[in-house]
Amino acid sequence: MRYASGQVLTRGGFINGHVGFEDGVIREVGKGAAKGPIAQGIIVPTLINSHTHIADYLVPLDLHEPLEKLVAPPHGLKHRILEQTSDKRLKQAMVSMSMFMRGRGVTRFVDFREGGYEGSRLLSSLRGGCPRPLILGRPKGLKFDWEEVDQILSTCEGIGVSSIADWDYGTISELSAYVRSKGKVFALHASERVREDIDQVLDLKPSFIVHMTMATRSDIEACAKAGVILVTCARSNFFFGREPPLAEMVRAGATVALGTDNAMICLPDILLEMEFAGRLLRKQGLTDLQPVFDMATKNGRKLLNEKSPIAIDGIEPGQPCDFMVIRSHGGDPFTDLVLRSSSTDPLLVCKGREAWRGPL
Repeated sequence: MRYASGQVLTRGGFINGHVGFEDGVIREVGKGAAKGPIAQGIIVPTLINSHTHIADYLVPLDLHEPLEKLVAPPHGLKHRILEQTSDKRLKQAMVSMSMFMRGRGVTRFVDFREGGYEGSRLLSSLRGGCPRPLILGRPKGLKFDWEEVDQILSTCEGIGVSSIADWDYGTISELSAYVRSKGKVFALHASERVREDIDQVLDLKPSFIVHMTMATRSDIEACAKAGVILVTCARSNFFFGREPPLAEMVRAGATVALGTDNAMICLPDILLEMEFAGRLLRKQGLTDLQPVFDMATKNGRKLLNEKSPIAIDGIEPGQPCDFMVIRSHGGDPFTDLVLRSSSTDPLLVCKGREAWRGPL
């Protein structure tokens, strides 16, 4: 059996202890350091990136373009470039970004994949490795064709679309109902550029919604009451001059997860996203950093809605290996994790039978 020692996050909080693991399973969690650990530091569940567009890494960023001209479907700059890019280059970009996340402790990510059937099929070809994507494809145009949607759903877990402002509402309602009738995930962007009618958004019965940058307190409270998970991407929003109401989301009791959004704007570094979110939360009047860590771990796992046992509240014996050891800087572990951890700090990442060290 192999061991890691340090500050271990358990259901009861952090303990000074150790984790013993073998054959892809956590066999032992206890107090006190183990002899000959292969890594020492803060031991926590791995990270989840709950919103990405990783193929966007290929898009040359035009700093002068507003949000709608850069990313709005179907003719925004990124859509035109992705449409013209070969499958080989697209796959190289997606592999590169996947490995970037893997070295920084991310073992699952949720990608809104453009390009119709071919786009989702291309990303699905990466499923054999780690991190593993939860793929939400989308139709090529702003229309609902059940044959196209069936073809897309054969390659992925659901459909993830842009906002209701881009769509005819009747069409997006039909799309949502059809996807959900197939037992698949339906998700969308909401109130990113302008405030949108939250009742219309929630009537689509999404599994989760992304951004809510322009949302009001009542909008956020409605989402919390409906139990709809919110995914925030603060660094990307700030790039376009918008500040997500993160503290309002926490105060409302909403379940909030973290994403990094378009890879041409922000590399998919959840450690950096956590730091940014922690500083933003403090600016907005909240000083507790644990909610930010939960956004990148516990709440991301709730969004994935996996049926296999996973580390939700802490690390326990009998769980599949899904933990990381990150360098301690000698302070409170949540402070170290959220505000003082960089891409060079993951020392060991374990997922199933695989274990690897540091950024790749």
